[in-house]
Amino acid sequence: MQRPIRIVVPFKLDNAKSRLAPVLKPAERRLLAFAMLRDVLGIVSDFGRVTILSRPGLDNTDVGCNIEIRESELDLNDALNEFIADEASRGWPSNILIVMADLALLTQKDVAGILSCLGDVVICPGRGGGTNMILIMAPEFRTCYHGLSFPKHLDYVQQADLDVCVFESFRAGSDIDCPEDLVEVLLHGQGETRALLEGWGFSVSKKGRGGGIGKINPSDLFEHAAPPDSRTRS
Repeated sequence: MQRPIRIVVPFKLDNAKSRLAPVLKPAERRLLAFAMLRDVLGIVSDFGRVTILSRPGLDNTDVGCNIEIRESELDLNDALNEFIADEASRGWPSNILIVMADLALLTQKDVAGILSCLGDVVICPGRGGGTNMILIMAPEFRTCYHGLSFPKHLDYVQQADLDVCVFESFRAGSDIDCPEDLVEVLLHGQGETRALLEGWGFSVSKKGRGGGIGKINPSDLFEHAAPPDSRTRS
């Protein structure tokens, strides 16, 4: 019989999405981070028991829904591996699906897709060498969320002599970290995150990404027209 799924969503509570500072103020980045978290929770909640993994201080009032929260003072990697080890010590009652909290484009089709894959470990890579989702069906696996985590996870699986499957998805692979990532939300988003950005007056610029390879100017990708009742942005 297939094991049930335990879904873990790591969430950075403090100074979230700092790389969006060129276009969003700290309070706005916080609101965006919570909007993305709620979008992810809304997608994954139909597939199993969900736990948010966060630093101390997060509560359901902030999240906006009643979800189990596990607090940890450890960094992301150690906190996840402690969680995995705890489940292993309990006899591995559920397989574990780790889903990052900034996957604003994620759909239920993506979650069903990774859950349908075979292997001891199924890895969904993000852009730039990261890892956006991991399905863990072997209790001896441990995460390697430092630097280029995707190749590190592949190396770990190989060294542990486990079977691995790579699940590739545009939506699941699109984590929202940088100003240019907001374009993907405006183009492909379907949830609260897109509505929040549009409410702030963001829209896709007609300039696009033209101009060849080089540093991308966020103003070439999207436009911001503050709604009449919004405060002045600095």
